[in-house]
Amino acid sequence: MRFPPLLLLATSILATPVSASAQSASNLYLLNCWGCHGSHGEGIKGTAPPLVGLGDFLKASGGRAYIIEVPGVSLSALNDAQIATVMNWVLENMSKNNLPRDFSPYTADEVHRYRAIRLAELSKTRRALLEQLVALKIRASAD
Repeated sequence: MRFPPLLLLATSILATPVSASAQSASNLYLLNCWGCHGSHGEGIKGTAPPLVGLGDFLKASGGRAYIIEVPGVSLSALNDAQIATVMNWVLENMSKNNLPRDFSPYTADEVHRYRAIRLAELSKTRRALLEQLVALKIRASAD
C-alpha cells in the first residue's frame, strides 16, 4: 500500500517526542492558561480571574490549597509536576511583589494532594479568602 508523502510527514512529526523547551513553564502557561487568563495574567472579567496578585492568596488560611483546587487547575490535563511548574512560574512572574516572604514553591506531591480535593462552592470559597485578605489589610476590597 502506498501512503501519500504528506501523510508520512505528518505521522513522523506526530511521532517525534516533545522537546524539553515545549515543556517550559512559559509554554505550559501559553498552551493551557493564556486563553482565559491572558498573556499577562490579567484575566477576563466574569470568566477567569486575574493571576496578577495571586500571591496574596498564599497569605490567607487555605489560600495555598485553593490555588490548586480551583477546577481550571485541579481538572487540568497537565500532570502534577507540570502544574507545580506552571503555578510557580505564574506566581514568580505575575505576582512576585505579592508573594509572602517565606514563599515555598509548589511541589508535585503537594499538587497531587490538593488536586484530590474538589471545591464544593468555588465562589463562596473565593469570597471567604478575599474577605480574609481584606481583614488582614492585604487587599483593600473583596472584589
